[in-house]
Amino acid sequence: MPTPSMPKTIEQIMSSPAITVKPQTRIREIARIMREHQISGVPVVDESDRPLGVVTEIDLIERHAPVKPPQYLAILSGLIPVSLEEYRRYKEQVRHILAINAEQLMSTQVETIVPEASVEEALERMLDPAVFLLAVVQEERVIGVVTRTDLVRLIEELELVDEEGTEAAG
Repeated sequence: MPTPSMPKTIEQIMSSPAITVKPQTRIREIARIMREHQISGVPVVDESDRPLGVVTEIDLIERHAPVKPPQYLAILSGLIPVSLEEYRRYKEQVRHILAINAEQLMSTQVETIVPEASVEEALERMLDPAVFLLAVVQEERVIGVVTRTDLVRLIEELELVDEEGTEAAG
């Protein structure tokens, strides 16, 4: 249940305007943008600012991590991966290594939220370790983002208010 001082909507806590990149943005430029703005991911948008995907710091790191090829079984002059998960992971690593722009590097699964949504919804969705950024979308256009950092900042403010209230009461 929200405390009286807790913002109620995403619009009140989102970072806006969103820092975004286009599909043709080169990987070096994406890394520079993320470093300069101290952000861990950027939505990839089309010319109308509609979300297409997201590039994260994990995508950039994975691009330079050592590749671990899957183990294969040799059967009838063919090779069959021992583990389909290992094979899927290998293919994903190779895709990252060969990428030259945002379109090739991005994940197409974009988590979105509307500005009118509750902060509680964002908190709940961010409990999923795979969700670290919510693109705030209005009329199909990215107008802002909510990140884990935004939520931690909010939590810090709420904890400070709680501590001050406890000290004043005690």
